[in-house]
Amino acid sequence: MTLYDAVGGAPALLALAADFHARCLADPVLEHPFSHTTNPEHVQRLADYWGEVFGGPPVYSTAYGGHSAMLGLHANQGAEDDLGDRFVACFAAAVDGVRLTSDPAVRAALVAYMRWATDEVMTYSPMGSRVPAGLPVPRWDLDGLHR
Repeated sequence: MTLYDAVGGAPALLALAADFHARCLADPVLEHPFSHTTNPEHVQRLADYWGEVFGGPPVYSTAYGGHSAMLGLHANQGAEDDLGDRFVACFAAAVDGVRLTSDPAVRAALVAYMRWATDEVMTYSPMGSRVPAGLPVPRWDLDGLHR
């Protein structure tokens, strides 16, 4: 079973993305980058991306350019060092807030993914960073990263 299936698929990930986004807007540090998200489809795209990462259909890659495109949206932001920790904390709180899973192993895998993903995104945050083209969307399961 994929993490996508374990958490309830697209509807559950959309609920997670909406809760997570709201928590980020409420955070005094995360609010700034999240308040500049002008795309009204941001929450849906976030859910689509996570769905693909967790073993669901390749909606994000098909419609929005895949992993390199996602990293490109976040590159060259000059983010503060504590942004990553706050981001992961908001994600973990959102997982619990929407009651995404009662399985501790699934919860741990989700949070481990977000820590890994946040660390990766932060490597492209310094000004002048270049994201390689054609990076595949990572796949994450109970055992971690599978590329």
